[in-house]
Amino acid sequence: MADYLAMRVPLLDLAEQYRALSEPIREAIDEVLGNHRFILGPKVHAFEKAIAAYCNAPHAAGVSSGTDALLAILMALGIGPGDAVITTPYTFFATAGCIARVGARPVFADIDPETYNISASAIRECIEKNCQMDSDGAWRTKSGEKIRAIIAVHLFGLCCDLAALHEISKRFQLDLIEDAAQALGAESPFRGRTTKAGTIGEIGFFSFYPSKNLGAAGDAGMISAAMNRWRTNCGRFATTECLPAVASAQAGSCAIFTMSSEAIFAWTKSRLQF
Repeated sequence: MADYLAMRVPLLDLAEQYRALSEPIREAIDEVLGNHRFILGPKVHAFEKAIAAYCNAPHAAGVSSGTDALLAILMALGIGPGDAVITTPYTFFATAGCIARVGARPVFADIDPETYNISASAIRECIEKNCQMDSDGAWRTKSGEKIRAIIAVHLFGLCCDLAALHEISKRFQLDLIEDAAQALGAESPFRGRTTKAGTIGEIGFFSFYPSKNLGAAGDAGMISAAMNRWRTNCGRFATTECLPAVASAQAGSCAIFTMSSEAIFAWTKSRLQF
């Protein structure tokens, strides 16, 4: 019987990426340290513009994490006590946690067993069997909460069935929120064209936790919005209202992002060739 040596495999190893980008990263950080613009400022604005351009999104707003991005979105949409939001049970706990944190109720619809993403048909069945329409056209749960939105989570870089989810959101008058925390750069067919994750629903968001394909030196997030009023409202909640920690984006991470994003996107493109 062969002998095997134990090998430690790190959960996250960024050494090779850093070796390739170490010099420009240090230059970017030195620039931020030199101008003392640590929160928001030109580096954050430049990164917002870069992500908006890459995703073909009209507007983008940097925040401190993917979790704070979702929390700011729910607050900007006015979702709170007496409301309910449909989402998937197969996701990071912050998805349902943010719904509960604003006082709303998470309602779970099952996943597609082939993709593990939320099933459009399960959402439709959840609403039609477990909810009823009131006199003003709104759908309510049996306990009376008003269904306000769908949070679709794009798992492992694979987009949900956005065409089907978009049709359902319009039929039942719900906001479609895209949780693209794991899906920056992922693409999906929609109405005869190829679209990026985070740009089909009314609003979407990304995470830049260090384990993501584009990771922060710490943590960060981004909100993508079809209309500027959503970007403005989300930014207001993230920087001035209700969030207990500083939820605005930090310039140091955004300086690294802006410098390294071109390399990350090129690496992503090269992986698609295998």
